[in-house]
Amino acid sequence: MDLATACGLRSYQDDYGNVMVFKDGSPGYEESPPVILQGHLDMVCEKEPGCPLDMEKEGVRLLTDGSYVWADGTTLGGDDGIGVAYILALLASEDISHPPLEALFTCDEEVGLRGARMLDASRLKGRYLINIDSEGEGILTVGCAGAVRVYCQIPLSSCAAKGSAAIVRVGGLRGGHSGVDIDKNRQNAIKILGLLLDTLHEAYGIRVASVCAEGRPNVIPQAAGAVVCFDPAKGADIRQCVRSFSERMQKGYAAADPDVFAAIEETCLPACCLDGAGTETAIFSLLQAPSGVYAMDPDIPGMVRTSLNLGSVQLGTDMLELAFMIRSNTDLGKHILVRQLTRLTERLRGTIRLLDDYPAWEYSRNSVLRDRMVQAYQDVYGDMPAVCSIHAGLECGILSEKLPGVEMVSFGPDMENVHTPMERMSVRSVERCWRYLVHVLELLR
Repeated sequence: MDLATACGLRSYQDDYGNVMVFKDGSPGYEESPPVILQGHLDMVCEKEPGCPLDMEKEGVRLLTDGSYVWADGTTLGGDDGIGVAYILALLASEDISHPPLEALFTCDEEVGLRGARMLDASRLKGRYLINIDSEGEGILTVGCAGAVRVYCQIPLSSCAAKGSAAIVRVGGLRGGHSGVDIDKNRQNAIKILGLLLDTLHEAYGIRVASVCAEGRPNVIPQAAGAVVCFDPAKGADIRQCVRSFSERMQKGYAAADPDVFAAIEETCLPACCLDGAGTETAIFSLLQAPSGVYAMDPDIPGMVRTSLNLGSVQLGTDMLELAFMIRSNTDLGKHILVRQLTRLTERLRGTIRLLDDYPAWEYSRNSVLRDRMVQAYQDVYGDMPAVCSIHAGLECGILSEKLPGVEMVSFGPDMENVHTPMERMSVRSVERCWRYLVHVLELLR
């Protein structure tokens, strides 16, 4: 809003926080069809264990070696900071040829596309929309999966704790985006923790006192932990069992997650823990909760059609909550997995909530915008781009409903390991994609 005022541009901010900024076409483009440029203002805030940064109040600490940009111990926020930066640069420019621009900055994309949901799109008149929220140079995205967040609450019974207690942890996993990384065989820390707890319960009769993996449904969890109670006489055997389990995980997952580990350390005995029935139900829930790729697309080789991710779990004294993100490029695939989770939860006498259900963005056979962006790519790169759909959520799914008939394409520079502290962005890719975006606008006369 400050930049719009400084540049003398019309702007509007709605009650939810979404911002629109309008810029007239440059000389020779005054009567060209307006183009909507869109990105989102929020980021996923993840950090490495021990990182002291308060991401609610402090900005990320940027690092670069000239080839990449990343953040010190946290996510970078290139998703979608780079899209916002591109659009702000165009709004501030005085020497770039472009049609009339309608810049749309949305809020809360990472928590269910809520800004796009709340948007009153009546002020937008553009017939083309370029979403700058993709993470692979050379790829033009023309469709995306729909999704829904599912929260399952399962009641459990508890009792007074006795004996000794320890914290068991699973960590060292790569994690990642629950859409674009779901097919990379990266392991889910919650699922591994469930297997570890089941192993300890079967062999040594442990009781579970707490379980915690406070992640997000749209992030493959990197770490998870639990407090367990047990007979002190079995402590040495339990510690050896955890060490052996860790070694098996390291061998079994060496390719995708070479740094995986399981560990145990003593802790104070809690006041209460789950009783025998509660422990069995909690472990059963973690073991049987589905997570990962459900179906591949029969028409597009190598593309995931339907998946779900178990992103977080929390255990109170009498309730276990599991949070999932279901994604599917078809309504049927999403429906099947919702029913599967519903029936599993009901069998365990629990309840289920659905939040932030949004539609897929379906591929359009005919598109002037897509054709111009392909032409621009050939002009800039001397090659053909990949034109495809993705198994991840983009605001285009909701915006296509709010803006019927508007042609949409998404693109962006190379970014790696988004939604994790290992996120980084290619400097040279950002530069090339900037030149490409400028040329696209030149062609939309």
